Parts: sequence; structure tokens; C-alpha cells
Amino acid sequence: MHLAADDPAAGLERTLAQQQLLLLLSQRRDGYTLSDLAGDAGMTTLTTESSIGTLVREGLVVMGPAAASPSDVLVTITERGRAQAPHLLHWASDLLAELRNLDEMGQLQLLQVVTGHIRRLQQQGQIPVVKMCLTCRFFDGYAHPGTADPHHCRLVDAAFGHQLLRLRCPEQEPAAG
Repeated sequence: MHLAADDPAAGLERTLAQQQLLLLLSQRRDGYTLSDLAGDAGMTTLTTESSIGTLVREGLVVMGPAAASPSDVLVTITERGRAQAPHLLHWASDLLAELRNLDEMGQLQLLQVVTGHIRRLQQQGQIPVVKMCLTCRFFDGYAHPGTADPHHCRLVDAAFGHQLLRLRCPEQEPAAG
């Protein structure tokens, strides 16, 4: 994703945050409250609002009062924005198609690289901490080395493998330090 965002030849003119927000908004007909959108995007409300500003100026997104929560703002994608959102999916669909061609060992290695990279970026403060296993107080990584299910979740007291690592777990509680 970083390469796609940094490579002008990739044809992407938006930041990754803006792309992610357009994609999330395109999946909801009734829009999002700003706070819910920020939560689903794994961003702060301020960062989300900043990223949305450009999309509003370009006529891709509109903001207005939220009927259900007067203290919140409703963010809705416009038809122009919806028309642009599928183009943003193109690079991701190509990547996902290639992932299906990897054998099990290749998928495992890629998963380890990606989750490790996400964790490093979180520790460096470059991306917000999301509710993933690797940052959870219940996660005991490699508690069962040499097995098909090397990790352990203390919340449910169960072993699990790399392929079941979650990036968004509703029960996740941040680990100390």
C-alpha cells in the first residue's frame, strides 16, 4: 500500500487515509458519523476530519449535522465520490488476486511480514493502534512453539495459528507498555 501511495505511476492521487475513507463511505448508503468513521478507519477524529476536508472541497464527500447525535457530524459520499471509489479498489483487487496464488507457506510468511510491519508502525506512532491480537493483553505469541497453532489467547484459553490472527477484535484490550 505504501508503494501504491508513493508511486505516481500507480495513478493514485489521494493519500492512503483518503482512499480508505472513500472506500468505507462507498460501502454505506446512509453515511457515517464522523466518530464512527474515525473508529472504523482506525484514525483519530482530528485526522479523519483533516483527510475528509480535501474530499469535501473536491465534491466527493459532504458533511452535515447528524440526526441521531446532534453533537456529531454526518459524513456522506456524493455520487461523484462513489464513482471514483471503485477505481481505488483496482490496485487492491490485483494484490488480493496474487495472494490467492501463494502456497500455504508463502501466505504464512507474508502474514508474518505484514503483521510485524503493522506492529512496528504502531510502535513508532506512524499509524494508530488498532484492535489486533499482537497488541492485546490476552495475546501470548508463540506460547506453543513448533505446533500448527503456536499462539495462545488467554481470554478464551485457546491456541490458534497465524492465519487466525485478528486485525480487529472487539474483545481486544491493549497490553501494558
